[in-house]
Amino acid sequence: MISTLLKNFRHSIALHLLTTIFSVYFLVAVVVTVVQLYKEYEDTKTKFYNEIQTLPATFNRGIVDSVWTYNKELLHSILLGMHNLPIVVGIKVESNDHKMDLRIGTVLNEKDEIAYYDSSGKITQQQEFGFGTDTLFKYEFPIDYQGEAFDHKVPLGQVTVYSNNQLVFDRVKYGFILILINSIIKTIALWFITYFFIKKYLGRPLEEFTTKIRNQDVQSPQTIDLNIHWTDTNELLILKDSYNQMIQRLNKHKLLSITDKLTGLFNRLKLDEALNDEFNRSNRFKRSFGIIILGIDHFKRVNDTYGHQVGDQVLIQFAKILKENIRKVDTLGRWGGEEFMIICSETDLKGTIKLAQSLREIIRKYDFPGVGNLSASFGVSIYSGDENIDSVIAHADNALYKAKSNGRNRVESE
Repeated sequence: MISTLLKNFRHSIALHLLTTIFSVYFLVAVVVTVVQLYKEYEDTKTKFYNEIQTLPATFNRGIVDSVWTYNKELLHSILLGMHNLPIVVGIKVESNDHKMDLRIGTVLNEKDEIAYYDSSGKITQQQEFGFGTDTLFKYEFPIDYQGEAFDHKVPLGQVTVYSNNQLVFDRVKYGFILILINSIIKTIALWFITYFFIKKYLGRPLEEFTTKIRNQDVQSPQTIDLNIHWTDTNELLILKDSYNQMIQRLNKHKLLSITDKLTGLFNRLKLDEALNDEFNRSNRFKRSFGIIILGIDHFKRVNDTYGHQVGDQVLIQFAKILKENIRKVDTLGRWGGEEFMIICSETDLKGTIKLAQSLREIIRKYDFPGVGNLSASFGVSIYSGDENIDSVIAHADNALYKAKSNGRNRVESE
């Protein structure tokens, strides 16, 4: 086998040229890339820390209010939102009276040892492994309450936000890709030296390959095929297969990024995107659309009585019921916790309420395994072109609150 490889090498001018050129280039590229990567890593870590320092501006008010009012459920919801940020691996809240202490994700304990907590704040085993996961850096900010009845700030405790080097490395990967692209551009001139030798055997297949890649929809790339008449496995076929595998992984990763892990529905990120698309489409074609926000009644009681695993199964079955009983043109997603959102395309208020009532009746009659009958409350609003999308969402949210206040298991609109 080795003798065959050496024979092919001796009789291939293209291989000789490519080997000589890229051996030199490789040495130079390695040195330059290492320097660039190190600089990119240091800059990225600094940016990470600066981004973490902006979190109090967004979340501190809610944290202060929840700690002041001893609303642990609200505090837990806020911390979950923070933990879902791509720059955060763990959050620790330490209140002065320790009644509102809460930890989520990867944090340092009182002995400065790494500890792991699940989304409910219970200690758990390490979930992620890899280079940099055990190297934490943190940012701390105080929880101070200042109300009308006080002429000074009342210290309530402290919040510590944790990140780690693995997240920094993950972000550096994109910078590394840009460096590689830059290197590739610089080496285009080198290809002209061997162009004559490879054009006949590689030029046309490569041109077909690059053309199909260039014509890909960047939002939804698909696998490709090449018109190659060679029957034996070769570098181009391997490259094509590797590219297709990458596209499949990319599409899977993209799907995961917009999908709620538990229910399989769209997540909040995708719903925000869908709302903006529907908002723009509605303005363009002058047509209204409806929004339904619904929540499972007394869901906390289900968790408290039967446990979170049963509660999760209820959410999964609830999502399935909704998915099977809406139109294909409607967009369904998990809005947060036990709440879901349905975007009803090109639908007026009457049609949106009709759908909500239909879903309410189906849910009420359904026998959830291990739990029995449950109900849901619905808030409905409509966009007809005279307000912004945030206002429409707020109307649906207010209507949901009204439905719960008026006895639950009902549909309200605003």
